Amino acid sequence: MTLEEFVKLLENSDRLRILKDEKEVFVGWLALLFMHNEMFEEIRTDAVKKFRAIPEIRHKQWKERNLMKPLEPDKTPEFAFSDLQMNLYYTIYL
Repeated sequence: MTLEEFVKLLENSDRLRILKDEKEVFVGWLALLFMHNEMFEEIRTDAVKKFRAIPEIRHKQWKERNLMKPLEPDKTPEFAFSDLQMNLYYTIYL
């Protein structure tokens, strides 16, 4: 299945992380993938090798504690706990 065929199964509000040859090529909402037309045109016919739903859990004070930053540090988390925040990314491997 190609990336173009696969993303038709998802919703525009789903967060994606697309990796090609182990390099991150896109992180964000599906709707934004189509706004990056040149990049999408380059990868749209690539075969999807693997798909996973991966939660990202980070400490709210990641910057102050010098911890690993979230994939999208400027975005609001989907869930927040007393000292953690969580986002769910559909990770697509090309």
